[in-house]
Amino acid sequence: MQNSWCRAARARRGAVRGLTVLLALVVVGLGSGAGFYRWQRARQAERFERELAAVPQGLEQRLDLWLRLAGPQLHHRLAVVGRFTPEEPWLVTHAVARENEVPELHGVPCAELLPSLARREGQTIVVELPAPRALGRAALTGERAQRVPLFAPDVPLDAAERLRTLALHLLDDIPAALTRDLPGAHLEVRVAAP
Repeated sequence: MQNSWCRAARARRGAVRGLTVLLALVVVGLGSGAGFYRWQRARQAERFERELAAVPQGLEQRLDLWLRLAGPQLHHRLAVVGRFTPEEPWLVTHAVARENEVPELHGVPCAELLPSLARREGQTIVVELPAPRALGRAALTGERAQRVPLFAPDVPLDAAERLRTLALHLLDDIPAALTRDLPGAHLEVRVAAP
């Protein structure tokens, strides 16, 4: 009887020690996580304060910063979002065809839209696009037929203006956001002469 009582007492002491160790591990784990979180938050707050202090005050310097941060988005909207299809990576402005003829697509190859397509000129961000030209022939069916206007060969058309309008459409709210965020600044799309 005494032997079983000793074993039970030892088991209770072992259980109490195990519970104490488990509780200590939980406290240390939570405490170290909370301490690390507070340390990270303090580092982030310091970094934010340094970056905020480094923000340029003049409009042109702020435009340079805006262009550095938003320039990749301008390129992405035009060269990736605007492409006709993955197989035909073109920024298509319009198509020209006679009746019962496969249309000839006009626009700009997306490979010619370099990541550096935008630059700052004074208080203006200029997006420079190459002149549109004939790209190849493709059937306009389904969604393509809705997205690409079809013209007869004898209809006069300003392809450069069509490209400028398409680019502004693809850039969506970026020009308005630029003007709103940096009053006095604006974005302009220019198309090179053919």
